[in-house]
Amino acid sequence: MKVALAHEYFSVHGGAEAVVEVFHAIWPDAPVYTFFHDRRRYGDLAGWRVITSTLQSFPIGGGLHRLLLPLYPAAARHLRVPSDVDAVVVSTSAFIKGIALADSTVEIAYCHSPTRYLWDWTEEYLREEVPPALHRPVRELLARLRDVDRDIAQRVDRWIANSRVVAERIRRFYGRESEVLHPPVDVDAFDARARRGEHWLFVGRLSAYKRADVAVRAFAKSRRRLIVVGEGREREALERLATDNIAFAGRVDEATKRELLASARGLVLPAEDDFGIVCVEALASGAPVVALGKGGAPEIVRDGVDGALIAEPDPEELAAAVERIEARRWEPEELRASARRFDLPRFKERMRQIVEGATRRA
Repeated sequence: MKVALAHEYFSVHGGAEAVVEVFHAIWPDAPVYTFFHDRRRYGDLAGWRVITSTLQSFPIGGGLHRLLLPLYPAAARHLRVPSDVDAVVVSTSAFIKGIALADSTVEIAYCHSPTRYLWDWTEEYLREEVPPALHRPVRELLARLRDVDRDIAQRVDRWIANSRVVAERIRRFYGRESEVLHPPVDVDAFDARARRGEHWLFVGRLSAYKRADVAVRAFAKSRRRLIVVGEGREREALERLATDNIAFAGRVDEATKRELLASARGLVLPAEDDFGIVCVEALASGAPVVALGKGGAPEIVRDGVDGALIAEPDPEELAAAVERIEARRWEPEELRASARRFDLPRFKERMRQIVEGATRRA
């Protein structure tokens, strides 16, 4: 069976990119189709056969790729997969699922979310990314792109959702059913120590929708130590909110992140995330999690078992939940065992089964 892979773009390392790396580990000889690869920011993909679109020649660093939004559907159509490929496994949250395929090639889409700026985050996208004078024409553009996105979604042969909430979005926006397969974490790569440090962690991009401001405000009041891991346009504003018990680590490598998780007292995730893979990484490291009880987090964090869930992204509520976690003893090995629900071998085996089954039925 000949398999190809596809992913929107390689610009920063996030949860979606971690999934693509697992796909490549399953099918190491598969070519990887993508709109562009920002080598300066992302680094080399050594040993990968990466095939980029015409957008590779455009300015793409520092968030400029957002300006290419109207060009993505056409760029996907011009990325052509050879007809002898049996299956394409597409990692998607936008338009790469429109890649050009032969009728005989099966498309399996692993969906991190339907295109959020087109569907359920349109107003947030306009407010955060678009100057007010351009709201009307951009709103009209997004409406046209919604039609394109819905049409492209119909040609996918098999949908996989990374969480139940994403499966519901796929049903609502595309009218398609999907299987839920949570993203994987290599639990054995993390260290669950009995002896913990003094710090809590926030890990994520410092953009408005990640709600790092909630974490900063909560810890500024409680005076417990917080380390903020991540970069983004909100950093300067967050640093102005912070007190001296809050440190900003910026973007860190994987080894440093794992070391911080291994010694953390806990992780906070105050935003609605499509899944929240860092929550699983925290559990694998023996750290309890305080998360917003919306999006994918409730599929990971069981209140009172793996940590605590809060109803709203509110600093007072977050601070109170942290105190509840601090008031009891947590066994790191029990939290690590909980993370096994999302362990890497299970994911790999199920993905192989899905792809093999889809090609047999084609």
